[in-house]
Amino acid sequence: MRPFRFAAILWTIIALLLNAYIHFSLAPGVTNVTGALMSLSTLYFIEAAVNVLAALFLLVRPRVWSAVFAILVALAGLITLVASVWMPLHLPAGLPTVPMSSWTTEKAVSAAAQVFVVISGSIIAATGRRR
Repeated sequence: MRPFRFAAILWTIIALLLNAYIHFSLAPGVTNVTGALMSLSTLYFIEAAVNVLAALFLLVRPRVWSAVFAILVALAGLITLVASVWMPLHLPAGLPTVPMSSWTTEKAVSAAAQVFVVISGSIIAATGRRR
């Protein structure tokens, strides 16, 4: 494996785990925001778990498909995060409404990590062998 590709994989895994840590730490504070199906806390725990899963995929199988999965996870989180700064997000299917809030340190770090995952994941996908 080329050193540049290895570094991109390693830093992408770190960014995904940082985003997971932020979501795990924020989840207990939003248990009062509920939807018909689940609370915002549960949604944060799911987001954190999916980030860990994407990091594990990249660690075990650093392939194009695992990089694309990491990119999709980061994009979904980034779009939700940025949109919730300007308006409350009314999620479908009984999911909770994500309340509007201003930028915090946690949001800024999470957004930066997700942008990094999109960029580095694209590098991983572009430099990977297709089978």
